[in-house]
Amino acid sequence: MAQLVKLSDYISRYETDIYRYPSRFVRLKKERWERLLHDWEHRKTMPLYQESDDGNLDSDDSSKEAGFLGRLKNFFQREEKNEWDFDMPSQQEAAPPWAAFKSKEELVNHFREEIYRFQLSWASSTISEVSDIKRKYYYDTLLTYLLLKLPDSFFVFYEPVFVAKKAPVDLDIFILTPSELWLITPLFGKKDTIFHADSDRFWIKAQGENKDKIIHPGISLKRMRTVIKTMLEEKELSVPITTAILAKDSYIDTPQTQKRWNYIDRRNIDEWQKALLKNRSPIKHHQLKIADALLSSCLTTSEFRAEYLEDVDEPTEELPK
Repeated sequence: MAQLVKLSDYISRYETDIYRYPSRFVRLKKERWERLLHDWEHRKTMPLYQESDDGNLDSDDSSKEAGFLGRLKNFFQREEKNEWDFDMPSQQEAAPPWAAFKSKEELVNHFREEIYRFQLSWASSTISEVSDIKRKYYYDTLLTYLLLKLPDSFFVFYEPVFVAKKAPVDLDIFILTPSELWLITPLFGKKDTIFHADSDRFWIKAQGENKDKIIHPGISLKRMRTVIKTMLEEKELSVPITTAILAKDSYIDTPQTQKRWNYIDRRNIDEWQKALLKNRSPIKHHQLKIADALLSSCLTTSEFRAEYLEDVDEPTEELPK
């Protein structure tokens, strides 16, 4: 599962310490899955829920679940709180959602959804600050695809806002792998949508009898490439850059001679994903340096958590006698 390092202009845990949080995420995800699988596999041999004397349902595993997540909240740093921000069932609830699953596939899907929401939390909050995340990201099928289909060592920057020459610039998608940086401009359509070039400035989005002009996606790619290369050169960093136009659910119909970028659509997206998986490798230090440089150039909008402000003691001074 790829790591959502930056989302829009939201505060991200990764920008507080990019050299520490990637390995945190991998370890936390692994431990969460092992515990979830263990509890699910033993749900039939171990009594999950027993009726108490007062008629209420008590759950030993539910309390274990809550205790486990409580430990995970402080798993990486004892003084930090709210690391693991899932809404878990309390001891008064009948059962955790996974208790009724009949197959491992159901459990895997639940786990993926759980981790996806966890990633959104990390990409929009820190221990002390939080950003107002848009609800659309909880149901974004492209973001979900990228995070679920790519490995842990891939860093995703989704719709980041860069600061270039003191001005904010809305960009599309970066995928930073251990060996290269993908710059991607997405095209959104339905299963019968066809995108094709019309001129140097426009493309046509055709769906049935409807045809609409859209800005040439290559313009956005050129802007991203220019902004990124300029920033990296200023920081004396370099990384191979690959550009692509991506229509996950639709078709791109462009002559081979005009393919100045990689075109990924519903016909070859699985091949593209498998090719990336073949080149997987562990997270590299140079990759972290590139990620740090990218994050430092991103705009962040956030506010302090209310509970954090409440915990801050007001300074007091005594008047001289």
